This record gives sequence, structure tokens and C-alpha cells, in this order.
Amino acid sequence: MLSRAAVRPAVNAVARQQSGAALQAQRNMATLREIELRLKSVRNIEKITKSMKMIAATKLTKAQRAVNSAKAYGAANA
Repeated sequence: MLSRAAVRPAVNAVARQQSGAALQAQRNMATLREIELRLKSVRNIEKITKSMKMIAATKLTKAQRAVNSAKAYGAANA
């Protein structure tokens, strides 16, 4: 006996494409909870980036002070 899938392959293929498209559309829609979590993570990343900038600025200032004092020391010994 032939199965229905073997008898009507074109109908089954169309049905699979339609259900696949519906699933794809469902997958692309974000829920409110997902959007809120994404916003929260973006805010946390912004905070981390701001902290990293502050640390980099502090290190740069410290290095500039060291260079200036080294220049003064080099000029005094020259």
C-alpha cells in the first residue's frame, strides 16, 4: 500500500513551506520580556564601557605625569 506522503508529495511540500514560514515569523517576533532583557543588557554594557573609559583616562593621565617628570629629570641631568 502507498502512503499518503508518497501519493501527494506536492501537497505535503506546500504545507511544509507554509508551516515553516509561520514558524519563522513567530521566531522573529520578540516578546516584551525579551525586549526588556535586551535593553537591560545594553544598559549594563553601557555602564561597563563608561567604567572602562574612566579607567583608561586615569591610566593615561598617570602615564602623562610620569613622562613629564621623566622629562624634568632628564633635563636636569643633561
